[in-house]
Amino acid sequence: MFKKLLFVLFLALTSSIGYCCDCSEKPSIEKNWESATEVFIGKIVKIDSLLYGSYGQKVYVFSVKISKSYKGEIFPGYEFRDLLANNSGSCDAYFDLGEEYLIYARSNNYTLSSSICSRTNRLKSINSEELDLLDKLNKAFLNDKSLKISKFQNNTEYQIELVKNSFEEKLKRNDVVIYFLSALNFILFFIIVLLFFRAKRAFKSND
Repeated sequence: MFKKLLFVLFLALTSSIGYCCDCSEKPSIEKNWESATEVFIGKIVKIDSLLYGSYGQKVYVFSVKISKSYKGEIFPGYEFRDLLANNSGSCDAYFDLGEEYLIYARSNNYTLSSSICSRTNRLKSINSEELDLLDKLNKAFLNDKSLKISKFQNNTEYQIELVKNSFEEKLKRNDVVIYFLSALNFILFFIIVLLFFRAKRAFKSND
């Protein structure tokens, strides 16, 4: 009986270890921001549990309405996101309906999810220093992005200008060639006419 009890306990422990999420120390704000696809404040407006995973486990879908973004573009009319959570002892984060959260979301096969090992938490539990730093990170990212776009545009304009100048230079060269050929044709025509009249005079004098 005692051996059976030990065997049952062993199975329970190994199964819990196999399916339990093991988180190390939470990453810094900077590292978490860099590794996330999107970072935002949002309110959970809907929860669905109608989906099932490949092993029959329930997959929860948390619909979020974003109020502020710290990473990722939010266009008007596109402020909703769905976060998936796998009900199999994974590290996926779960959310409460009607609550506001600061969410560090990662993309996986065109879907978003968040981990309990990230800094995702209820908004009321987030200190102002973290939000201030996220603001700075986002501004630096946007400035760097606009700078890259500006450099690309400037480089594109420069390349277009080079092509334009090269084309104009070719046109100028072609114009010179055309003028030269026209002048040459005129000279040849003049010589032919001159020779014709000389030949005509010589023919008359022989008569």
